[in-house]
Amino acid sequence: MARIAGTTHRRKGGVIIKSVAPESLAEACGLEPGDKIYSINGHVIPDSLSFSFNIAMPELYIVVEKANGDRWDLEVESDADASFGVALEEDDIMLCRNKCVFCFVDQNPKGYRRSLLIKDEDIRLSFMYGNYSTLSSTDKEEEDRIIREKIDPLYVSVHATDPEVRVFMLKSKKQGNILPRLKRFADNGISFHAQVVLCPEVNDGPILAKTLNELAELYPRCLSIAVVPLGITSHREKLTVLKPVSDDYCRNTIDFCQEFRDRFERELGDPLVYLGDEFYLRAGRPIPAKPDYRDFPQMENGIGMVRRFVDSLAEEMAAYRIPADTKGTLVTGTLFGPVLQQCMDRLNAHFGTSIQVAAIRNDSFGPTLITVAGLVHGRDTIMQLRGKDLGDFVVLPHVMMKDPHQDPILIDNYYPKHLAAMLKVPIVGTGNTAVELLDVLSDWKSHVLAWTPKPGEKVKLPGTPAPLPTAV
Repeated sequence: MARIAGTTHRRKGGVIIKSVAPESLAEACGLEPGDKIYSINGHVIPDSLSFSFNIAMPELYIVVEKANGDRWDLEVESDADASFGVALEEDDIMLCRNKCVFCFVDQNPKGYRRSLLIKDEDIRLSFMYGNYSTLSSTDKEEEDRIIREKIDPLYVSVHATDPEVRVFMLKSKKQGNILPRLKRFADNGISFHAQVVLCPEVNDGPILAKTLNELAELYPRCLSIAVVPLGITSHREKLTVLKPVSDDYCRNTIDFCQEFRDRFERELGDPLVYLGDEFYLRAGRPIPAKPDYRDFPQMENGIGMVRRFVDSLAEEMAAYRIPADTKGTLVTGTLFGPVLQQCMDRLNAHFGTSIQVAAIRNDSFGPTLITVAGLVHGRDTIMQLRGKDLGDFVVLPHVMMKDPHQDPILIDNYYPKHLAAMLKVPIVGTGNTAVELLDVLSDWKSHVLAWTPKPGEKVKLPGTPAPLPTAV
């Protein structure tokens, strides 16, 4: 397994050249692998994102620290249409130093896949991939850099604008005053999406009202506010005691936030506040209609995914041909299970197929606490499906895996090959969208992640965190 390089200190020492393209401007300058590009036009280059911004200037004054320790000062005229010609070593990930009371990473027992233990706090990943940052690793110098380089939009974990509540939630005395920092970004043209992880009796009620109102004052630079429910597992030993989210709590939260959505729509022309799909599913309320999500600004945060999936399946189904003899099982979590089953009932009626849904109960994390597909365990899947008629194949959503193409490991170190061996059917992978699922069902053999073992072939099961009672 590749090492995950991380740091808790802000990157500020330059970027290392990994390779130099032949006949490039970098080669003409005499740059070589191992050289460090320290600064460009007087700005220290902390990471590859900063390099990409600064190297695009037409006139460059570059300070290079050669691999042998020499310093070079280069004056270069750059062609905007031509690449400078270097590939850089991968940046260290900025790691989080907070001890957030709700942090999901701290609720994983030992033995789970290593990447789940990484808590990033990286403004670069926020801009590039929509990862949320509390800005705890972003100091004044880094804020200046964000404004100068127009790193926009940002994704900011706000949780509460009340300083005392935010300090309690992040367990960091220095991170209470988030609002002045967001205001500075807004005043300098930097937009942001905000997130609130809602914890019962901590940042809800009047605290949530204060947070929503104060963030709305930064509109239109505040592009959206996601309100998502606290997720806790049964593994919270020695952690802050938190009250779980209940179905009634979800109903009350929907009603509470709808008043703000309606008022912001009237006053700003934008509802601004978006609730996680889990609130509606657990409350037994209809998922909002497509127009309620505008341009789906918080899709990657699990907001609007159900609406887009249901609508897309209905719209796209007629364009596909799925053989009537297609018989298989779709794995998901208990939260989405009933919705997916309704979708498959319509699909089966349309094509004459036999696709069933297996909503896996999360016994490993707590069946009433964790219900989403992305945290379904391989072991739970095997234990609940073994010996059942699953059809010709079992489909796992990609969200259950680290990387379905490069490293399809599940949360508890099981791989599709382990499930194929124990369930005695091929394991197929699908993306999160309805179109991706339709593609898979149209030709499932082209999407197999693991075939059943050949006669006599043994598959060793992982020993952690909890092996199955029998192996193959």
